Amino acid sequence: MEKIDDKICPLCGQANDCKAHQGNCWCMDIKVPKELLEKVPEDKKNKACICKSCIDAYNKG
Repeated sequence: MEKIDDKICPLCGQANDCKAHQGNCWCMDIKVPKELLEKVPEDKKNKACICKSCIDAYNKG
């Protein structure tokens, strides 16, 4: 089984800058659209945060 790096966005493969494991992070204060969450591959769901760039790009549509 491949280990999922929780510092890598599961959509684009870039750093997600998540600091939740250190206490507080930007990802705790942002709403990720359900449609974007559904694009995360099944084996990576709930294992790493989507990066802010992917969220912003999706919201700009």
